[in-house]
Amino acid sequence: MKESNEYSLKASSFAALALAFASFGDAFLYPFLPVNSLEVGVPLASVGVLLSINRFIRIVSNSLIVHALAKYGLRTIMVIAVLLAITSTFGYGFATGVIAWIMFRIIWGLAFSAMRIGTIGYALQNQQPGLALGLSRGLQEAGPMVALFLAPVLLKNFEPRMIFYLLGCMSLPALYFAFKLPLRNDRTKAVEKKSFLQWPSTLNAITLVSAVVIDGIVVVVLGVLFLHYRNPVDLVTATALAAFYLGYRRLCLVVLSPAGGWMADRIGLERIFNLTMVMVILGLIIILSGWIAAGAVILFTFYSINAAITPGSVSKSESHSLVAVAENATWRDIGAATGTLVGGFLISSEHLTRILWIAIFVMATLVLMHILPGRGIYKLFSYGSNNNL
Repeated sequence: MKESNEYSLKASSFAALALAFASFGDAFLYPFLPVNSLEVGVPLASVGVLLSINRFIRIVSNSLIVHALAKYGLRTIMVIAVLLAITSTFGYGFATGVIAWIMFRIIWGLAFSAMRIGTIGYALQNQQPGLALGLSRGLQEAGPMVALFLAPVLLKNFEPRMIFYLLGCMSLPALYFAFKLPLRNDRTKAVEKKSFLQWPSTLNAITLVSAVVIDGIVVVVLGVLFLHYRNPVDLVTATALAAFYLGYRRLCLVVLSPAGGWMADRIGLERIFNLTMVMVILGLIIILSGWIAAGAVILFTFYSINAAITPGSVSKSESHSLVAVAENATWRDIGAATGTLVGGFLISSEHLTRILWIAIFVMATLVLMHILPGRGIYKLFSYGSNNNL
């Protein structure tokens, strides 16, 4: 049963803020580790593994989290997850070898899986789920955005291990917001025992491929693109540029996600989804044409809206909304994990752009398959009374 907007918006906002503060350490790793791995005792060949292993963990944990939320309640799981997340951030500073790094990345993967699904669970209680999901996504991305924009300052003034200790301390407010989450209607309904991950629908297939390319490969190799394919820059500058545009990505999620959710409630999730996917593909093409900065702006602007509204679409495809959300999240995690792992191997590969062109072709084909059946190309621009994808 959905709560009043005031109650559910407060609950989803507090859950999102808990996730935001708890995400500092993970957000900083993506621009930092690919070009500074040796400084923290991580071989370059292990970068892709470390950045992707938490995502592989989430592939397994998403379905387990849905069962745990039904049994123990949203707040209990959120509090435990926040504690694990903060532990992982401090752990990056203590880690002295690849095994330790892997352990803390596994801890983070479990924590994020629980916080993400729990946050969506609170948002879906709202009477306007598009707005609640957009606002929630915007708030949860504010913390990582701050971490990314602070990255150049931190890199210039502190040694790497000290940075993670500072980020761990900055994450502590997440505990306050987690403990302030309401207990009323805290438990979700029980989940039937059945095969959790089915063959992906077209929507889930689009989620999978876009996650491979954007959440995986592009996020990992962005600093390398600036390092090797722009005017010669040093490691710190390349890291700073990558951090800036990844920070811009988070800024888009903060600012545009609520607006995208608001529009989706009024003019249809389908129309917003289709238009944003077309612009995402255009942004990727511009990047591979040599205009990295312009392409990154277009890509991250429209992908942020797309990622924010997708849970609202898939939540209506099954009787248990969190099952559908967790399944879509699992396909996103599979894509992001695979893409991150591949991106790690592509850091020094001469085949990087060729592989990205192939991925863009596959993504465009899936989007056309989604748009064209039924009403043809008119579907891209139609409003329709049915907002479901």
